Amino acid sequence: MQLGQDETPLDVGQQRQVRPIDATDERLFSLWSMVDRDTMGNRYELLDDLVDDSNEIAHYHGHGQHGGSVSGRIVIKRDFEAAYKRLCEQYFNGDESLYTAQQFKRRYRVSPSIFEKVYQQLLGKGVFRRPDKLDACGRKGIHPLVRMTAAFRVLAYGCGADREDENLSIGESTVHDAVKSFCKLLIQEFGDEYLNRTPTVAERNRILKHNKTRGFPGLFASWDCKHFVWDNCPVALQGQHKGHHAGGKYTKILEAIADGSCYIWFVHFGAPGSCNDINVLDKSSIVGALLSGQLDLKTEPYEINGTIRYWMYFLVDGIYPNWAIFVKTIAKEAREATPHLDFYASRQEGVRKDIERAFGILVKKFHVLARPIRTWREDDMRNILYACIILHNMCCAERLEVTGQDVVETEYHDDYTDEEVNLTTADGGEQFIFNRVPVPTSDAANDMETLMTERFHRVNALYNHLSDPEKHLQLRTDLVAHLSGRQAEK
Repeated sequence: MQLGQDETPLDVGQQRQVRPIDATDERLFSLWSMVDRDTMGNRYELLDDLVDDSNEIAHYHGHGQHGGSVSGRIVIKRDFEAAYKRLCEQYFNGDESLYTAQQFKRRYRVSPSIFEKVYQQLLGKGVFRRPDKLDACGRKGIHPLVRMTAAFRVLAYGCGADREDENLSIGESTVHDAVKSFCKLLIQEFGDEYLNRTPTVAERNRILKHNKTRGFPGLFASWDCKHFVWDNCPVALQGQHKGHHAGGKYTKILEAIADGSCYIWFVHFGAPGSCNDINVLDKSSIVGALLSGQLDLKTEPYEINGTIRYWMYFLVDGIYPNWAIFVKTIAKEAREATPHLDFYASRQEGVRKDIERAFGILVKKFHVLARPIRTWREDDMRNILYACIILHNMCCAERLEVTGQDVVETEYHDDYTDEEVNLTTADGGEQFIFNRVPVPTSDAANDMETLMTERFHRVNALYNHLSDPEKHLQLRTDLVAHLSGRQAEK
């Protein structure tokens, strides 16, 4: 662009409506005044380009030289206090609340007592800070009760973050922050109690007593996997997350174990959707919990078809390996001609549905899991899933407490007691796999290399015992005979 004889760079800047002159412009103008008039044409072009670049940078950052709000953001004057009062009148006004406790449980997916327990535990932490704080304008911010209600609604209905703005007067970004903070705090505060732990003696006795009445003495839980669709899977990861589930969509796999009350005891999440159940089992944290002792399967001795055992086992489907702790069904071709095998297979497949029912209840209760999960980070997806499982387990524990099904004897009584069972054999007991595992010696306590070597041998020996196919076949044979005898007695 060429300038006229009477034009200056300032005139050009005014015509093009550039931003106000600052110190940088003054420095450029001082340099321009020192330039020779003969070489001024090239300098004008250079200065004109610098002005354009400065305007583009200011437009990119969304504000001018004086700063201010992000360009395009709309300021909505929300009445936070009115939203809080309206919410209290609807659900938190005691007997005078507009909606009943049953309607509360249907919309929050938990009972009022569980919500109160969670609210009191998380109050004052994360974004759920106490409502007495004022913002920069001297106004009270969003009440933590409103934030937590929005988080519960997103998990329960799987809706968009801006859906609750009309009723709760809370913005989209605020809801996103509330959901993320709620999930993290819930795992932090209640994860040790309701997720990935060994059952207590009373809980173990209740589970064993219930499963014994169903024809499976010593059964602990069912073991299976479920795929969850990851809607915002990054392009770089889509190849490993695309499998045959959900119509070839990108999924993440949840591995879990659940008992007859649909209580989910242990979970492992994060395997890509292209894996099958065996691939997930190879790197499962549940197997790691078995080897480390976090998940303790030892129990009082019990008998199945004359064989004494003292560890609990799991029901799995046909794809799982022949491990000593797994009980699988029998193929349809092998059981058609044998009635007692067909009866065993039908009973095993029926009881194994405990984990399927747990998955179904979890997805039906929290619709955020039923729909494709719209998160960009795997950690956020894991936190949402674990938070839903914790709330699900809290509901299961409350139901068991109300019905009284968990009130059993402190000691498990079966047809065989410790005095009636011979616990000693030549090599410590063929079925006593835990007693045959080498224990680290006291001399290794001061030698880290020796200690780690002995621990490796111990874990390796325990893994070999747990995955023994001969014990797997023997356990299934005993269960077939046991169920056949029960059927003949009836």
